[in-house]
Amino acid sequence: MSERRKKMIDKLMSTAPTKTEQDMLKLAIERICTDMGDYYRGFNSIEGPGVLVYVPDAEEKDSMFYLNVDSLIAALSDFNKRGMDGPADVIQKAITRAELIDPTKESLFIVQDKDQMSLIHYKNDNQEDSFMRME
Repeated sequence: MSERRKKMIDKLMSTAPTKTEQDMLKLAIERICTDMGDYYRGFNSIEGPGVLVYVPDAEEKDSMFYLNVDSLIAALSDFNKRGMDGPADVIQKAITRAELIDPTKESLFIVQDKDQMSLIHYKNDNQEDSFMRME
């Protein structure tokens, strides 16, 4: 687990000190992921393989959008032209993963905040190990 991720989890858990509150927080996170998975499946059926992008720092209307593989390829080209290796690597992994996953069982998200961009592969039916963070 990255140090940044550990700090974020510790911060979330510090706001929910009891076991019951921690369980409720976990359920809330799972519900959010399930909802995002529903959006992902909808977009995937219309737009084709791709990734659902969440930008928590953006205006609400711009905070979530879907990029299909063609859009991801265009973004990869743009990042490569600008020498932005980190985001280009995330986009490259997103392209590869988007073309392989089964959208009825899995979802693919990019979370992009002001500090970094992360690729998250969410397996809908695996409660024990549902997240695969690709970075």
